[in-house]
Amino acid sequence: MLSLQRSFSHTCSASLLTSEYAVTAAHCVYGVIDISILSILAGTNYLYNTSITTIQRRAVTMVTIHPDFNPVTITNDIAILEFAPLTITSNSKLAFICLPEQNQDPFQTNSNLVAIGWGTTLQWSKTPSSYLQQVTVQAFSSTSTQCQRSGITNTTLSFCAGIIGGGK
Repeated sequence: MLSLQRSFSHTCSASLLTSEYAVTAAHCVYGVIDISILSILAGTNYLYNTSITTIQRRAVTMVTIHPDFNPVTITNDIAILEFAPLTITSNSKLAFICLPEQNQDPFQTNSNLVAIGWGTTLQWSKTPSSYLQQVTVQAFSSTSTQCQRSGITNTTLSFCAGIIGGGK
């Protein structure tokens, strides 16, 4: 997991695709005029200790936002970041995300999905967690009560997942 940073301050999480590409949400980079303010921080689970030896920082050299991203409806909310290659070793605390095979549905109803990031841990908070967080959630059918309440019904653009009891 990477920390996408604007002017050295955490903005969003990003997932490592290869040693020089990552995926993030388009809304995290939408509207950035000067990409020289963007960098990624890799190799740490704690955002505020940048002195440990496993940490690598790279300037973002290119941002590609999905051409159909809509900042109002937040559809097609995906972007690719390019940067100078990271050094990947067994000690670097880095791993690539697992991508599904072509034509494989990774969001089958009732399957467990793992969400990782430095998101907020309190409802209504805007402050990210200092430590990398992880939660396992369940994929719901688009016809389920949970998804119908949230308004997620178009499974070609979105998927619905969570914890039935909520709270995470």
